[in-house]
Amino acid sequence: MTGIVLVTHAGLGESLRHQAEIILGRMMPLTTVSVSEGADPDEALDNLSAALAMGADLSGAIVLTDLPGATPHNLACRVATRQAIPVVSGLNLPMLLKVLNHAEKTPAELAMLACAGGQQAIFSS
Repeated sequence: MTGIVLVTHAGLGESLRHQAEIILGRMMPLTTVSVSEGADPDEALDNLSAALAMGADLSGAIVLTDLPGATPHNLACRVATRQAIPVVSGLNLPMLLKVLNHAEKTPAELAMLACAGGQQAIFSS
């Protein structure tokens, strides 16, 4: 199973995890990293590196971030590039559910599913 790591602004990843667990009716094997406003970037980078080491498994890992270009995303890209881990930004609940329901797939496959799952859930009525 591919490791799943959420890197978000403070509290968002934990909230999405909680809602996913309610919807799916079970605890989710994923790691969350919150980046608080005014956080020391070097400390946040160290925390993220440790989380990726813990969150990855033999299949590797995927990182989901909330906002492209924001600090959590930029830090995730810095760490993930070193380890060839895909980073997908624009995290929403449908994206997370798609990834959780297909965690047996490779990180590259999950990155494609994450993008599709997140985009398919956006519509206007």
